[in-house]
Amino acid sequence: MKLILKLSRDLMTILLILVSGWLIWTQVFGRLDKRLPLLIALLITYIVSSYIILPILVRTIMLITRKGRIPRFVTAREGSFVDPVNIILIGSEKQLKNAFKNIGWNESDKIRIKSGLKMIYTFLNNKTYLKAPMSSLFLFGRRQDIDFQQPIGKSPRKRHHVRFWGVDVHKIEDPLDIKFWTEKKKIKLNECLSWVGAGSEDLGLGFTRLTFKVSHRVNHRVDHERKYILDSLKEKKIIGKINYYKSGEFKIGKYVSDGRIAVAKLKN
Repeated sequence: MKLILKLSRDLMTILLILVSGWLIWTQVFGRLDKRLPLLIALLITYIVSSYIILPILVRTIMLITRKGRIPRFVTAREGSFVDPVNIILIGSEKQLKNAFKNIGWNESDKIRIKSGLKMIYTFLNNKTYLKAPMSSLFLFGRRQDIDFQQPIGKSPRKRHHVRFWGVDVHKIEDPLDIKFWTEKKKIKLNECLSWVGAGSEDLGLGFTRLTFKVSHRVNHRVDHERKYILDSLKEKKIIGKINYYKSGEFKIGKYVSDGRIAVAKLKN
């Protein structure tokens, strides 16, 4: 029975990929190529494919193939796994913001037309933008509640950054329980929360896996960023003792990690 289900999922996945390829090549590029210059037709095809068709394809395939394992990764809008969860800080929203302010990190601007254009300008011209917006990633059925960054050099091409999702502090007893990750959670920001974070380091321009959207290229050794964040907080004596949940090493896609989630309480 399991073999039949696996073969069915694989067959459906292959069929969806073939249909998407046919749609992109014949219905998008084929039609545009007859009406527009080649370069413009290719550019529009890329935009439609990477930002519309391929995200829908990935989201559908993820729904078909996803198994009941613990989703230790936050996801992109289309459902593909992106940054791994590697840090949990316990405290209020005010404590969290003060903590990162004290170590020289900035809260990111929201994604708007103005901030998006400023991001593109500063990225291309190597200009400073300390609060450059971050893309929306998802956990617990919603985008990040808050994110912070610290530039490496002048522009937002390279930066340390971390996204956080707040959850009820009493529901963090076992973060390796699948229910913890799959339940949609509502929070009250004025209460003490567990801030589940995914920290990583941007190294420059790159493309996302599967959909090929223009994005940042991320340091695949994500444990370095976890250590950098924790060392910065410890140096300023902002956090207490650090405990680790050991879920096991992994090498998935571009990421290599010992798989540990660091947990610490924020001090007043």
